[in-house]
Amino acid sequence: MLDPKSEQLSEEALRDRYALLCTACESAPLDKNRHLEQQLRVLEAIVERDLPALALKGSPDNFTELHRALRLELVRFREFCEYPELPGKVVVGLGGSFSSGKSSLINALVKDRKCLVTEVDPTTSLPTYLIQGKSEETGVRAINLFNRVVPLTHQQFRTLTHEEKQRYGSKVSDLLKSVVVDHPGLPWQNLALLDTPGYSKADEAGSERTDANLARTQLNSAQFIVWLVPADKGTITEEDIAFLSSLSRDIPKLVVVSRADKHPQEDIVRIVELVRETLRKRGIAALEVLPFTNRGKGTYPLEPLLAWFAQWNSATRELGFAEQFKRQFMAYQRFIDETCQQEQRMLSKFNRILTLSDDVDVQADIVSLQRRSRSELATVEALKQGLTALQVDFFTQLKQIGDAVGIPLPEPDAMRLLELPSINLADMLHDLAGEQEMAIMEIDPAIWQPMTHDMPLANLTTLLRRNMSYSAETWEPLTQPQPLANLERLLRQEKPHYSALHTLQAN
Repeated sequence: MLDPKSEQLSEEALRDRYALLCTACESAPLDKNRHLEQQLRVLEAIVERDLPALALKGSPDNFTELHRALRLELVRFREFCEYPELPGKVVVGLGGSFSSGKSSLINALVKDRKCLVTEVDPTTSLPTYLIQGKSEETGVRAINLFNRVVPLTHQQFRTLTHEEKQRYGSKVSDLLKSVVVDHPGLPWQNLALLDTPGYSKADEAGSERTDANLARTQLNSAQFIVWLVPADKGTITEEDIAFLSSLSRDIPKLVVVSRADKHPQEDIVRIVELVRETLRKRGIAALEVLPFTNRGKGTYPLEPLLAWFAQWNSATRELGFAEQFKRQFMAYQRFIDETCQQEQRMLSKFNRILTLSDDVDVQADIVSLQRRSRSELATVEALKQGLTALQVDFFTQLKQIGDAVGIPLPEPDAMRLLELPSINLADMLHDLAGEQEMAIMEIDPAIWQPMTHDMPLANLTTLLRRNMSYSAETWEPLTQPQPLANLERLLRQEKPHYSALHTLQAN
């Protein structure tokens, strides 16, 4: 319903607003998309119905987060299925905090200040793709909450701001999930620029469609990321660092210091260097840190930034949907594997206790605990089989949909998606010094000197599997049988000798 504030609108504006509301509420799928819609609903049923049912039998503590990530990734997958142009594009995601200048940067790239609304908007959650248009007019399409693609005029799209409710008495943006803008001014045919909402405040974290969740999901599926840091902040903030750390490390990231015209040039030079040094110290890889402004062309030219976009325009398209889905299933699988190992360890402990105790009551208690542990292990094994079956169904359906819409989506190899945690030698050094109760300054620097030199890696070719010819001598030592000196003691076939103890007692 329209708010009473809409009475302030003219009759023409009110009619246009009502028409926009009707368009945004379209629920019936188009005839040409009915089969695709059925396939997508089967895929969504696995996530929305089957996976939660399986989780009732056992799930990790962070299952809610895993489930949310799967649902949001499905929303993105729908976008690529519904918008036929997107699968053929290299997606460059623009991220940053509220009012960091993402929309202003896109407007500068297409040389149209009215392309995207650039008002301060801390509550918007409407991701927008910008692709090269074939006509001279700017075209806009949106996916609504009923998964229907609906057309919008450019003027209607520009009204979807945080002030929409106050100005028009209604909030159509709540009925939409994403937007695609066809603009003739975008110079790169193979790119799709993705304008994401600024990440949310902490008090909004409970909602699934918060800006943070949407932005993280969108950016993690992009092929390249441009992260904007307002020069007003003086450097990159801890919130930005935390958000960047939560994104996939495999995605190349370009950092842009926006609003550079509002500060003296020497300050911008210092800010750029400070951002670069902070990223390096915090372990976040950045392709480059560049200053940007949509004013003052001579001081901060756009050419260095345009060079990166031109380079990405020639990149090979890589869609990360299958990888993102696989990571969530792998997280669930790790929980099952860890639970299974824990129960097996408990059974081993019970077996050892049973062999060492002659007390009948203790043995009865251990046998009871063994039965319980075996029951838990059987439950975990059934859970494992259920998750494997769900995963097979999910990726089979995903591949069928991908083949139908032209998106190759084979199930990725789990080994390739393993992410090893980084090791901080400095923290390890401090912990070790604390255990030994010694001051950190007492450690001889010469101990660490060899680790500071650049050493050539002799076996780099072999490690990278560029050399598939392995010599038999390499593995021969591992194939030779080696005697185990302490075998009898390990198998408890050798009783300990107490001769030394008896000597001490005699003395």
